[in-house]
Amino acid sequence: MEPGPSDPTQLYLQPSHRSQSIWEASSTVVLSCRRREAASQRTIPFDQRIVPYLEAAGFLGASQIGFMQLDWHLITALIERWRLETHTFHMPCGECTITLQDVAVQLGLPVDGEPVVGSLLYDWKVLCEDYLGVRPPEMKGQRLSLPWLAEQFTELPPDADVVSVQRYARAYIMQLIGGFLFTDKSNTLVHYMFLPLLINFDQAGTYAWGAACLAWLYRELCRASNARSLEIAGPLILLQVWAYDRFPILAPQVPVEVSVGRPLSFRWSGVIPLSELSANMLITYRMFFDRLINSSD
Repeated sequence: MEPGPSDPTQLYLQPSHRSQSIWEASSTVVLSCRRREAASQRTIPFDQRIVPYLEAAGFLGASQIGFMQLDWHLITALIERWRLETHTFHMPCGECTITLQDVAVQLGLPVDGEPVVGSLLYDWKVLCEDYLGVRPPEMKGQRLSLPWLAEQFTELPPDADVVSVQRYARAYIMQLIGGFLFTDKSNTLVHYMFLPLLINFDQAGTYAWGAACLAWLYRELCRASNARSLEIAGPLILLQVWAYDRFPILAPQVPVEVSVGRPLSFRWSGVIPLSELSANMLITYRMFFDRLINSSD
């Protein structure tokens, strides 16, 4: 059987795609899924006084999603079917992909609005001092250390004034961005470029954070689909909960949390992935996707 696409002019990157190595060498490499676990479990504690600012900036929904363990095997099996030529997952029954609607429903992020862009011409230490109230001791390029940030915001004092509460809210959002929504492979850093966008919370709420988050995920999926890639970052919770809802048989078969008033992904908070309960789940997931058929057939 010929493993490659029937029309190589469409899926022209097949020679470098990770699915090629499965056919040629029966590869069972599982991608390392990178994120800052401490940040995803909210190292900077949530405080009710920052709710109005999170809501104004568009991050209240994302802040309500509980910790979720990533299923590296499921994520790897999905990426093996991701094609960067079309930005879709190729299944036997057709193509499918994650949409802006999925982002809005699963993460509660705004998907309509201004693009998430801005200037990088800032003195980052001064900016941190002005809007976070702390000055980083050292610069790591143009990125801020998440562990250091967490050490500066261990709790919000009972007598905190408005400025202090706003600074705490910005630090909390930076934690969400760097540890969950816009993660990179560093695991411990978040780019300073997001901080200027949080100076004015009402202005921050006009940005399409959900669209930027989806674009970030698409980029990471495209990078990880290369046969030489060994890891992936980005909003991988979005990918995982999307798979749970689109392919329910793959989801942990346990009672889920009620998500009324919260993003839909909240209901999967705290569940244990199937790969933690059984070995060789990558092969199992591959077999499942191989056998997908159109329900109308």
